[in-house]
Amino acid sequence: MINKKIIALLMVLVLSISLVACSGNSKEANNTAAQGEEKTYKIKVANWHATDHPINLGMNKFKELVEQKSEGKIKVEIYPNSQLGPEDTYIDSVKKGNVEMGITGTLMGRDVPMINLGEMPFLFDGWDHAKKVFMGPLGEEITNGLTEKAGVRNLAWMADGFRITTSNFELSSFDKLKGMRLRIPNTPVYVEMAKAFGANPVTMPFSEVFTGLEQKVIDGQENPYATVRSSKFYEVQKFALDSKHMFSPRLFIINENFYNSLPAEYQKIVADAAKEAAEYQWQVSIDAEKGDMEFLESQGVKITIPDENFKKQLLDSQQSVFEWFYNEYPGSKELAEKIRAAK
Repeated sequence: MINKKIIALLMVLVLSISLVACSGNSKEANNTAAQGEEKTYKIKVANWHATDHPINLGMNKFKELVEQKSEGKIKVEIYPNSQLGPEDTYIDSVKKGNVEMGITGTLMGRDVPMINLGEMPFLFDGWDHAKKVFMGPLGEEITNGLTEKAGVRNLAWMADGFRITTSNFELSSFDKLKGMRLRIPNTPVYVEMAKAFGANPVTMPFSEVFTGLEQKVIDGQENPYATVRSSKFYEVQKFALDSKHMFSPRLFIINENFYNSLPAEYQKIVADAAKEAAEYQWQVSIDAEKGDMEFLESQGVKITIPDENFKKQLLDSQQSVFEWFYNEYPGSKELAEKIRAAK
């Protein structure tokens, strides 16, 4: 009887050990399966431009390239129209890693002052000159130190275009600029530029500009033709001055920690796609400018092309801004001279 009990106990013990062993093997198999699965990634890209703006056409190209080349292992989500907040808000999110990527302008000059040089008044002679600078070694020189100071890297420069001025009244001469309430981004060089024109600068988030124009809180604003069209400013402003007073580039930034977390092959896919999308976006912007002018005129906007004297007055007014800039940002004069020599 005792032997039978001992044998029964031994059988229970053996069975228990077997079950534990099987369970362990099952967990090991599951872990192996999990490790065998390739990880997927999600990239959120924030910007403030309208969905049909050339910037977002470039973003769509980036999304297409990344998802295709990664075979769907990287998903790209685009958030236009300030959906993730105004520019300064979502740029902070990119720095912190809450948003992976973003399109920004010279607000990054708060971290790397030389970036402000990209929007020095009357620095570029035309599209070819601007593209040669930003898509070449000088574009990299302008962003020197960005990763170390801001925790983001610039994957490519994109183009917003040459800026013009829209208004509630016709800007038929230089004197008409005096005293007008001109909306500008909250960036020092814009403030100095507007003052030099004789205007009263009003800093305002881009997301508030349409309402500001509609309610006549401001008399005018300045942005490229593509932005005037895509943001429908023509609905509330019927005059434009083809001032081309400044070229606006855009940085295509990515959080550095996120970028480094990607496998090397995915880093290459993202970086290559950004460059290819930027090339596409520049060409779209160049091709669109004439069409945008024609569209605005079809919507009843009167575009004033300044004569040579008017152009000279605009340029001469900015001489004090150049000196201010050189004093404010040591080393910028030398870099500006390199940029002018590159035309």
